[in-house]
Amino acid sequence: MTNQNNGPQGFWSSMGFGALFFLMGAFIVMIATDVIPSDPSDFNAPRWVVGAAGGVFMLAGTMVALQGAFGPQPEQSLLYLWLIFIIGTVFMLLFSSMFLWVGFGPGEREFSSSGSVGPITVSGAGNDITGRLVFGGGGLIALLMTFGMAYSNWKKIRDFDG
Repeated sequence: MTNQNNGPQGFWSSMGFGALFFLMGAFIVMIATDVIPSDPSDFNAPRWVVGAAGGVFMLAGTMVALQGAFGPQPEQSLLYLWLIFIIGTVFMLLFSSMFLWVGFGPGEREFSSSGSVGPITVSGAGNDITGRLVFGGGGLIALLMTFGMAYSNWKKIRDFDG
C-alpha cells in the first residue's frame, strides 16, 4: 500500500505548497537585495546571508513543486534527476553557508541558551566560543552532507538507464 497521491489533488497541493515557500523566499531575497527597501540597521548579518536564507526557501519550494510536477515516481526521469542534483546541491551550499558564516565569519555574535525539564525553564546568555563551535561545526557537517548528497545524486544520473 502506498501513501502517495497520484491524482490532480497531489499535483495541486505540491504546486501550492511549493509556490508558497518560493514566494516567501523571494520576498526575503527582495529585501536582501534592496528591491524592497529596508533600513540597513535592521540587518544583524550581511545581506548575502539574508539572501541565502531566502534562497533556501525558494529552492525548497521549487523542489516540492518539481516532485509534484513529475508525478509519483519522479526518479524515472533523467530531467528530474538533473534538476534535483543541481537545485539540491545549491540548496545545501546556501544552507551550509549561513551556519559557516555564523561559526567562522568576522564580527561579534550574540548567542543565548535555554533548557527545560518539565515546567522548569532556564535561559541566559550563551558563550561566544561555544556558539561559534556549534554553528561552525553544524555548518561543516552540513557541507560534508552536501558533498555526500551531490555524489549520491550524481551516481543516480550516471547509472540511469531510463
